[in-house]
Amino acid sequence: MNSQTIISVGGAHSGCGKTTVAENLLKLLSGSWGAIKYTKTAFYTSVSRNPEAPEDKDTSRFRRAGAGDVLWVQSPEAGLEETIDMAVNMLAHCEGIVVEGNAPIEFLSPDIVIFVFGKDTGRLKPSALRILKKTDIVIYQDEIPSSDPSNREQFEPYRNEIIHLGIKERACFHKLKAIIMNKTEKRDTAETSVNVTNEERSNIETNPPVKTGSNPGEELLKHTKDKRIPCKVARKIAEQTGLPYHEIGKLADELNIKITDCELGCF
Repeated sequence: MNSQTIISVGGAHSGCGKTTVAENLLKLLSGSWGAIKYTKTAFYTSVSRNPEAPEDKDTSRFRRAGAGDVLWVQSPEAGLEETIDMAVNMLAHCEGIVVEGNAPIEFLSPDIVIFVFGKDTGRLKPSALRILKKTDIVIYQDEIPSSDPSNREQFEPYRNEIIHLGIKERACFHKLKAIIMNKTEKRDTAETSVNVTNEERSNIETNPPVKTGSNPGEELLKHTKDKRIPCKVARKIAEQTGLPYHEIGKLADELNIKITDCELGCF
């Protein structure tokens, strides 16, 4: 793939099987894939790798499934847009990202949205109804959701455009992987028809393009006071210049600049 792919996994309600779908998908995806688990909080915000999490926690399950890097995002929905963008930037080194949770779908622009129904296909929380409009693939348990009279009216407008897969089908996740690969290959073909050699690809990865034409080192120095720069300003420079957060962090270290007020560990 020529650019990072984002796959979002949402669902009808808590406990419907989102983590299981994300876990099985990560097992099948080759290359260096990252994963993000979102948990809604009332007040506080945190982005952490949490490598010491108990084995039964979702982040640990994603690591065992083969994810190269896993982030746990905790945030109120009101502040999620900035936080989820930050988390995606922190996984810029990954080939693609599997994001579990309904709320991130409303702030990201995922390449593919997977919606998971529980056994009771008539049970849908409000956020589920919103993301159903953006869904590409539906995973169901026992019956195709559109056949359930309790949600037919809500589901019918999108039925013909959505791919349905039964989780109990033997080849469900292999079919899911094939669909994802097909969609992303079509997207990449549309984006570019230029063949890049391995050496050229390495140069691109090592030296990401600067979107605004500005020099990140000059921008850091311009906004530095007493050899310090606030995290929020450093993040803005990263976004303006197209550099991942960790590259801005390395550059700041080389320039002997301290990034302050960084509570989320993005640098």
